[in-house]
Amino acid sequence: MSKLKMGIIGLGRMGMEHAKHIAANASQVEPLAACALDDEQLAAAKELGFKTVYKDYKEMLDKEDIEAIVVASPTDLHTEMCAYILQHPKKIHVFCEKPLDTNVADETESLKIYNLVKQSDAVFQIGFNRRMDRQYRAAYEQIQEGKIGEPQIVKITSRDPFVIPIELIKRIGGLLVDFTMHDFDMARYMMGSNIKEVYAKGGVLIEPELKEIGDIDTLALVIEFENGAFGLIDNSRQAVYGYDVRVEVFGSEGMLKVENVNKSTVEYYNKDNAQLKNPSPIFMERYEEAYISEMNSFIQSIQNGTPVVCSIEDVILAQRAAAAGLESLRTGKPVRVNNELTPAGNN
Repeated sequence: MSKLKMGIIGLGRMGMEHAKHIAANASQVEPLAACALDDEQLAAAKELGFKTVYKDYKEMLDKEDIEAIVVASPTDLHTEMCAYILQHPKKIHVFCEKPLDTNVADETESLKIYNLVKQSDAVFQIGFNRRMDRQYRAAYEQIQEGKIGEPQIVKITSRDPFVIPIELIKRIGGLLVDFTMHDFDMARYMMGSNIKEVYAKGGVLIEPELKEIGDIDTLALVIEFENGAFGLIDNSRQAVYGYDVRVEVFGSEGMLKVENVNKSTVEYYNKDNAQLKNPSPIFMERYEEAYISEMNSFIQSIQNGTPVVCSIEDVILAQRAAAAGLESLRTGKPVRVNNELTPAGNN
């Protein structure tokens, strides 16, 4: 089988992570071209093995014989870029980082991408990487096997180790749009049901500057699923002890828990106390294997026709849950989620 000719748009923190994994997959992939605005990022892509580099993604796509592309640009450019790629005369498969759009209250651009994906035979995968984490995957598979009976409650904790730069938050969306988006998807994934209703309470307890951009740093959510089950989500932008992400699923016949990952499983006990290592310091380290697995899964979907691990429907429904959460924060009331999607995208 010939190697898949791949390109990437965006070489920031997440883009460079994907670029490394593309370049390392020499048996299946040819790292053909990379696009970014920063000269140092482009030089780094060349060092990884990308043959050509560009500062204009349209020029790159028009000139290069790219078969698959990773969209890892700032979130506010995702829909623009995906629309251009999906309407290109060449068929180009797309891996796009989540979410599709920062404006979750207005679905116009996201539904445009939904329609284009449905009209195309190109593979389109969304980067909800937690689905490919082996711990979460193992829990999911045991739920599917019926090990805990009927799932009744899911509890998800997600806390970053530090507040990311305000200017970055402006480009990738606020807490609910960028951060909690993963939790909405994980909740749907684990429970096997769409989110029916969201009730959110949140505020600024850590970084006062977030008030100026209309964002929050601390969040608590109660969610109800269409199958009658419930969920609890708590988020924080600052956990001083590390990247704290845990999931618990309680069912009629038992419970499954996915705990934090750290560099050592050694625990020390003495007469005064017990000690263990803190969780991973940042999400890039915690999910490194998941990033590799999701990219491999994307490649397998292209080459073997296997279903994508995370579809266009998954991201739109997660965005709708986020929109409901934002409306709940504004009104102080529970908000229903519309989960209907038609092939034409008319809702």
